[in-house]
Amino acid sequence: MSDLVHEVDLEVEINHGQVYIYSDPPWRTDPNEANAMPRALDDAQNSGRYVGLSSGLVDLVVPTKWNFNAPMRVETWTAEPAADDDNWDNVVDVDLDVTDDTLNFQGSGGRPPISCEVPSGAYRARIAGRGYDQLRADVEGVDTYRLQFWPRASDGPPTLRKSWSGWGSD
Repeated sequence: MSDLVHEVDLEVEINHGQVYIYSDPPWRTDPNEANAMPRALDDAQNSGRYVGLSSGLVDLVVPTKWNFNAPMRVETWTAEPAADDDNWDNVVDVDLDVTDDTLNFQGSGGRPPISCEVPSGAYRARIAGRGYDQLRADVEGVDTYRLQFWPRASDGPPTLRKSWSGWGSD
């Protein structure tokens, strides 16, 4: 049985088709880790997940170039929540740890981060996005996102649960 224990609704900025998600920025203690952003983008594209990882940073790649008010729901659960992949266009599970009860969302291109509270812990996270077909048809402001956290006992590889059929099409 899984119970929802914490939720936050906010708006995040998507810039250049990306939003970075992290708790502790990897470059805070090592300036060379600024390269985590392009490495995460490479992972997102090369893996075909369109969610990439590098040094504790997640890069969520989406089919719109800009949305400075993209709705994002952040949920924390006691255990893995029930799957509802059919309600989303792209769904990926990753490991993502939270420190200092803070999670940051940062649009690509040096946008200032948008923060929200998430209890500190070692988590598995499910990242889901929808409205992608409408975005491809140039309808603005229809994309929405959800990030679900639950405690993890051990590390696991990123898992593509559902892939949007429009990736790679022009």
